[in-house]
Amino acid sequence: MKNKVFHTLLTFILLTANAGLCEQTRRAVLHYVTGKFAFAMGGVLLSALIIFLALSIYKKFSSINQSFNKPETEILKTPKSTEEAIQFFIHKNKLT
Repeated sequence: MKNKVFHTLLTFILLTANAGLCEQTRRAVLHYVTGKFAFAMGGVLLSALIIFLALSIYKKFSSINQSFNKPETEILKTPKSTEEAIQFFIHKNKLT
């Protein structure tokens, strides 16, 4: 019963929502909405391009690339003593 009432209300709302608008008004609103949507998508595309370029420049000039070039044996090596652990922590956090 609830589903039938819900579907009836939904159909009534969808079928009669634009019934009061004349044909000229529908075209004007559609053009306005389409233009607004295209402007927003252009902004999204432009910001994505700016972020991509900024990150590629950052990657090119940053020292992050050096940390990725370490061999896996050095990265996964577990310190054997407290002194090695402290040195590893200092080196990893660039405290020197």
